[in-house]
Amino acid sequence: MKDILIVEDELSIRESLQTWLTELGYRVEVAREGEEALRRIEGKEFDLLILDLRLPGKDGLQVLKEARAKKPKLRGIIITAYPSVERAVEAMKEGA
Repeated sequence: MKDILIVEDELSIRESLQTWLTELGYRVEVAREGEEALRRIEGKEFDLLILDLRLPGKDGLQVLKEARAKKPKLRGIIITAYPSVERAVEAMKEGA
């Protein structure tokens, strides 16, 4: 079974993703902001991060960059309601 960390500040999106992925058989944890996510990543091996681009404090790309610096095999998916080509390219460069 895969372990997923969802990093999303919007409660409804966070809960929806958590419910959906749990029903599909994944073990899911959640964090509301970047610093909380980085603390969780320090203490546990996750298979996947699902990160909102816009988070309070550190944004999703910064969290992914810092997490992958510590755990290079960690994979990430960036989600956002504010897409742009520039941010998509930046996310891909960070391994998303």
